[in-house]
Amino acid sequence: MKILAIIGSPHKGNTLEKTQQIEDKLKQLGDVEFEYIHLKDMDIKPCKGCFMCFIKGEDSCPLHDDKEKISHKMEEADGVIFATPVYSMHVSYLLKTFIDRFAYNFHRPRYFGKYAITLAVSGGLGLDETLKYLKMVADGWGFEFVGQIGLVAPPKNTPMQKLIDMKDRTDNVVGKFHTAIKEKQPRKLALSDHINFRLMQTVYSRLETMSPTDYRYFKEKGWFDNDVSYFYDNVRGSYLKDRIARIMSWIMGQKIDKAIAKLK
Repeated sequence: MKILAIIGSPHKGNTLEKTQQIEDKLKQLGDVEFEYIHLKDMDIKPCKGCFMCFIKGEDSCPLHDDKEKISHKMEEADGVIFATPVYSMHVSYLLKTFIDRFAYNFHRPRYFGKYAITLAVSGGLGLDETLKYLKMVADGWGFEFVGQIGLVAPPKNTPMQKLIDMKDRTDNVVGKFHTAIKEKQPRKLALSDHINFRLMQTVYSRLETMSPTDYRYFKEKGWFDNDVSYFYDNVRGSYLKDRIARIMSWIMGQKIDKAIAKLK
């Protein structure tokens, strides 16, 4: 079992300490190969907002740094931990820069069959907002989201003291994480899963000209086929939920068709 921890802290403090606790607990549960990526030590340039990764594909990005190295590590891993301190009610600048550089994954999700947990460490506030955002990222990129860990801890080497106590869910989340990767049980699709797939299927099937890379990606994956129910096969879907999603996507498709017709 290969686990990759992506650390968004600019120093080795509370976030790393908590991640190391997760590593120890995972290794107690079985044979685990654990690897760290400290974003502070990687060459990750800020996104230029040129949209080349969306329009022409991620290989067309004008920036050349360690992004591909990180991408390869995520592809190799069975599970990924996204870990960050909470800065200004959000993820750290290092983790945000990393997420921005991989933004094409929201259009072309690819980490299906891989599992993720998230960790956020705050001096007091911002945990809920940060963890909610990290879950959205993991879900949007295709990971099977297992759980989240929030920790309140005063910054090291400061006079600040811990003022808020909260239940530590580490043991529970780590246990579920290990079990999920080991057993790989079929994912039970929620209504939101059905809707997300059908809406993306509907939108990108109409954007061959506007968004050719996204269109080609979906077509090559076979995701435009009418009998495909989700992005991958290891799932348990619902006929009723899928029918609801199909109706919603049909309505969306009609609106897109009208918009495109007006442009012509």
